[in-house]
Amino acid sequence: MVFETTGKYQLVNGDDDNFDKIMQAVGVAEDKRQRSRTLKPIMEFSHDGDQYKVTGSAEGIAERTKEFVLDVEQEDVTIDGRKVKSTYKRDGKVMVQTEIQENGMVVVYHREIKGDEMHVKVTCGNLVANRLYKKL
Repeated sequence: MVFETTGKYQLVNGDDDNFDKIMQAVGVAEDKRQRSRTLKPIMEFSHDGDQYKVTGSAEGIAERTKEFVLDVEQEDVTIDGRKVKSTYKRDGKVMVQTEIQENGMVVVYHREIKGDEMHVKVTCGNLVANRLYKKL
């Protein structure tokens, strides 16, 4: 079975302390990190052939859509305006996103669908944050 690439999921448990440490390490400003603790973002995944799309939204924040092709590095801008380079790969049931920050830090997102949940493990160096999303 491969990563199910369609569906809409909302954050229900965010491991906020460790995620905050990761955001701090990559240079997210304090006020934006504090704001993120109150958000319950929704992520919607879809694809058409080799073209994938992820749309993210949260209360009070403009909706953002990223389109990508697996195994192709692309430039992107984070929700707080930082420039990064992202590459998405599929590893069986796991979608892996590697994000290289302007400051050289690397953040890796491992997303795995288990039933009606999406389990996301976010790593940056020795820091690890687990985030749980439920299918809507």
